[in-house]
Amino acid sequence: MKNKLLLPLIFLISQALYSQRIYTLDDDQAYTDSLIQLIKTTQIDSIKGITSFRLADLYRRSKKNELADEYLAVANKIAPKYPFLKDVSVYYNSTTYLSKGDIENFGKQLSLANTTLKKYKTKEAYALRAYILRNLSIIQQIQNNEKEAMRMLIEEAMPLAKKSGDYEVLSGLYKSVGIIFMNNEEREKAEDYLKLAKEYIEKAAQSSYTYKETKAEIYIIDSENLAHLENLAESKKSLDKAYTILKDYPKSNMNGGYYFSEGYYFYKVKQYDNALKSYDKGIANTTLFQDIYSANRLKFAKYPVLKAMNRYEDVKNILLNLIEDNSSFAIDEKRYSLELANAYEKLGDIKNAYKYKSRYIVLSDSLNEESSKDKITALEAKFNKAENEAKIAQLEAQRERDKLIAENNKLYYGLLVVISVLLLLLVIFFWNNSKNQKKIAVEHAKNYAQNLKSLKDQKEIEVMQAMIKGEEEERKRIARDLHDGIGSMLSSLKMRFMKVNSASETVDLNEIENMNTLLNNSITELRQVSYNLIPESLLKLGLEHALNDLCHMLKTDDVHIDFHANNIREDIPESIQITIYRIVQELLNNALKHSKANEILVDCSQNQSVFFITIEDNGIGFDLEKMNEFNGQGLKNLKNRVELLNGKMEIDSAHEKGTAFNIELSI
Repeated sequence: MKNKLLLPLIFLISQALYSQRIYTLDDDQAYTDSLIQLIKTTQIDSIKGITSFRLADLYRRSKKNELADEYLAVANKIAPKYPFLKDVSVYYNSTTYLSKGDIENFGKQLSLANTTLKKYKTKEAYALRAYILRNLSIIQQIQNNEKEAMRMLIEEAMPLAKKSGDYEVLSGLYKSVGIIFMNNEEREKAEDYLKLAKEYIEKAAQSSYTYKETKAEIYIIDSENLAHLENLAESKKSLDKAYTILKDYPKSNMNGGYYFSEGYYFYKVKQYDNALKSYDKGIANTTLFQDIYSANRLKFAKYPVLKAMNRYEDVKNILLNLIEDNSSFAIDEKRYSLELANAYEKLGDIKNAYKYKSRYIVLSDSLNEESSKDKITALEAKFNKAENEAKIAQLEAQRERDKLIAENNKLYYGLLVVISVLLLLLVIFFWNNSKNQKKIAVEHAKNYAQNLKSLKDQKEIEVMQAMIKGEEEERKRIARDLHDGIGSMLSSLKMRFMKVNSASETVDLNEIENMNTLLNNSITELRQVSYNLIPESLLKLGLEHALNDLCHMLKTDDVHIDFHANNIREDIPESIQITIYRIVQELLNNALKHSKANEILVDCSQNQSVFFITIEDNGIGFDLEKMNEFNGQGLKNLKNRVELLNGKMEIDSAHEKGTAFNIELSI
């Protein structure tokens, strides 16, 4: 690799693959406690299962493997009951291979998890697949296949992250692409992607427990890259943004990376003493966490600073220490050897300069590079005159070969002119062909737009017809309620009045009491019919209170209805509130009539202009393939109301495994 950044990426792969965070602020205790409490209190197995998976993953990243295995076992016991949990378990169980250092099988399980989750079209599934593909791209980088790693990130992971709407995941992907470009010394391109990473992390939900770490890491990397590009003012801004997060966490292992970028910034502005202080702080932090590879990176970063200060004795000591460290890779030892040779040359120790220059040549396998040969020849002249003369002879022979090559080049230039003319003709041909293709594409676009408009008009007509039919059914139901309920009671009341009127002067007090009861029942029935038309609490108190009242009114001793609401705003238009209320009412009525459930969960939440409805029961369920055979109007009305708000509805059900409705509405 061409750059220093890939070195810590390889060394920290076991951490990087565990989560979106390579490093941590070590502030997860509150989040861990909340997950444990949720597992203990929830009565719904699906929630307990996914929460146990997340908690196991969190413990695995903290290297608490016994606790991780404990909660993984809980989740795996529940997962077979639910198709999504069963499929997502492939990913969560893959981390056990990584904890054993089995990268090959870990990669296979990640690929299997990505394939298995393709059938789910939810935001959560998109975000998880994007994260899985990011980990697969890191494995490709380890295998020196950066082209495939880049393809995975740009062509597969990023479109999924955009579908998920998770800006934090998306910012992490842009950061990963930026690092690949940094590793290949394409710093300008890297900055384009790091800029996007910064934009998306600023848009991300700050409630995420990983938000601070992701943001700090992006700004740390961006500061280093900007300093390399000599954009020092912007580099300082990114450094300051990272500091505002890390200043409250002095013991975090993220400080090692921060001090590296800070030291590099000071080096660029020629504040060499401050640069050395920053690097020493970083070395202390990485040593505390036994991160020897990051510590070595910081030690090597001191080399150009000391060199600029002409402190070659200190340069020599640092490089010798790095070479003697058995954890160094060949690529690093090669670089250390080259710089150590230069340091010895500055100190006048030609023998050791030659020794480490030769070592550099062996490690880099570049004996045919002319610049390296020239430098070796110069050193050998000081160390061995005979060797120097041999090298000069080789250079003379090389010059003769260069003359011969120059003569042959004349022939090549002629061929090049001919090839250029042919290429020009080809360009003209393809240009004309492209113009014709554009005309055809414009015509296709016009036809497509017309067909799309026709289909849209047809769909609107179908929805309106369905709504009219639904309204007619509602009118019939109201008429039936009035006739069978209030009508019969009023008729009975009328007959009793006639009987009293024709009776003797004394009126039976029991008869008056019966008539009073009938009158009260009629009033109650009339109020119930009126409430079904438009709930009074919806008009006076808003949607959240109306839904809460509905759940309270429908629950019985045999059926418990648990209602949860989150961020439901009061400025939703009244017509939309009524539609949402009818959707929930229809789903609850269906569950009470058909599911034979004893527990129903109703969860409603709002995220800006999107409203989410989840209704889950533990009833008998039904076969989704037989849905089209249902004769009732309820499900059809439900679909029409969802389409009216440009919404989406997903149904998850199986025989004897309950039913879950997930609805997303545009309000």
